[in-house]
Amino acid sequence: MSNAIVIRSDFISQRLQYTLDFIFNQVLELPYVLTTDVNTFAHINYSSLPNDNSLNILKTSTILNDGYFSELLPEIEKSPNNLSLFTVNKENFFGQDIFSAVFYCISGWERYFSKDCDTHGRFLPINSAIFHDNYNFIYPWVDKWIFLLAKELKIRFNDLPIQFEKIYKLQVTIDVDMAYSYLCKGFYRNFGGAVRDFAHLKFQHVFDRLFTLLHLKNDVFDTFDLLLQIEKSLQNPLIFFFLVSEKTTKFDKNNSINCSKFQNHIKNISTSHAVGLHYSYYSKNDPSLIEKDKFFLEHLINKPINKGRAHYLRSDMPQMNLIANAGFKDDFSIGYASMPGFPLGTAHPVFFYDLINDKQTALLLHQTAIMEGTFVDYKKTNPEDFSQSFDNIRSSMILGGELVILLHNESFTNKNRWKNWSNFFVNFLKNMR
Repeated sequence: MSNAIVIRSDFISQRLQYTLDFIFNQVLELPYVLTTDVNTFAHINYSSLPNDNSLNILKTSTILNDGYFSELLPEIEKSPNNLSLFTVNKENFFGQDIFSAVFYCISGWERYFSKDCDTHGRFLPINSAIFHDNYNFIYPWVDKWIFLLAKELKIRFNDLPIQFEKIYKLQVTIDVDMAYSYLCKGFYRNFGGAVRDFAHLKFQHVFDRLFTLLHLKNDVFDTFDLLLQIEKSLQNPLIFFFLVSEKTTKFDKNNSINCSKFQNHIKNISTSHAVGLHYSYYSKNDPSLIEKDKFFLEHLINKPINKGRAHYLRSDMPQMNLIANAGFKDDFSIGYASMPGFPLGTAHPVFFYDLINDKQTALLLHQTAIMEGTFVDYKKTNPEDFSQSFDNIRSSMILGGELVILLHNESFTNKNRWKNWSNFFVNFLKNMR
């Protein structure tokens, strides 16, 4: 491994190795060697004592020590265009304890201790250490730190095979909260809905419901043919997340899982696309609901369900060990409903590190970077704002990574709150190439 980056450290821990694996193997795609031998030449010296022949990074925190788990507020420095954690005020060091900073971010450390959440129990972006007032999205600061580290290494050791040009992957995902607006809901739900529409003078909705149930009109939420047509313009196939809660609630309004039309629809999609589970709203506090819904979906399509995303993005790092234990391999729940960007500070997928049990898992976390509901329901802006935010996010991905978009089948209805958005999304996705 003559091209390997040699890193000397005073200690070796699972957390340090996890962090180095992410930086060098996953992001930079470079081999590395970790040693404690003071007599070995090292490109990076991660210790309390500087070395003239190495890039010196001072260890400033106990966060990388296995077993340490407590509320921790890193020292933060902000400027208009920069941010750093675990800063070091010594010229001969890199400027911050980058390894501690990276681990703090990608492990979701701060999410275990925050008590200030929104009405749905979700971590707020303003409470994040990497929130920056000068940006209208959560910037991937981790990737910027890694970029600066790689740039410095290339300057000092020109023979290292460091490549800076990285291609990002665009992944469009579709959350199916309701496959149908009127169909597969049963008599009582439709009757109650018709009464409410009538009481609120929404007569067009009453007629739409009646004509749909009489099969004289297509269900307004059934936009799947359009989605599959648009998909031809994308670099990667769509991923569909279906909500299949047996019990409907104020937040879980999915179609009846006993409806054969709904079942057949899921089966048809699964023949050519990846299908994941949309964890129901209350599953955050009752993991048995996840296992029950996963069991139903797997037996319906006769395939293992490896992918999942929480309804309302109502899941966080403390729950990920439950997701991992349930047999999921890929989770798409980490994302902000109220703000676009990368909550873990990187545009790259991250293997979940279980801080409770202090171990890396096989669960890969794919952050949801941008969701249409953010702009319609929270920011209450327009398609131009969505497009600008997308461009800003894409421009920030200096080391490639993965840009996950969250849309819903109902976003393409051109009805109600999607009146000015549906055509935009169609054109937006068709021009992705």
